[in-house]
Amino acid sequence: MSHAGPVRRTSRWVAAAAAAVATLGLVTACGGQTSAGTAPSPSGVLSATADDRPEPLTIPITLAGGQVQPNGEKITASLGQQVVLVVTSDEADEIHAHTGGDGYELEVPANQPTTGSFTPTEPGSFEIESHHLGKVIVILNVS
Repeated sequence: MSHAGPVRRTSRWVAAAAAAVATLGLVTACGGQTSAGTAPSPSGVLSATADDRPEPLTIPITLAGGQVQPNGEKITASLGQQVVLVVTSDEADEIHAHTGGDGYELEVPANQPTTGSFTPTEPGSFEIESHHLGKVIVILNVS
């Protein structure tokens, strides 16, 4: 796969979201399990804001011991819906979203919960992967 020119996007909202999801980052850092013993699920798929844009889709991601969670799960997003990645990794890594054009890259330092976001502008099926582990985390189906 070609990784043409990295695109890094930040916003004030992402900084605020990072604070809001700090607890979630701690939960995923402890093995990606909730207190009920199940993996956290993506959120925000069905809601809409006052201006008819869908709520952001939040995808918690854990990279630990050479494994990824979720692992190849198919997730649906709406065209124009902001996708927020909340990533915890035991090693430095890069998360790539192959969303057309230049795609999206998120630098993830070791043992530091990291949040980043992008908004798909094209319909299709796109892989979000760990660059260093070479593993598909999710397949994002955008329509």
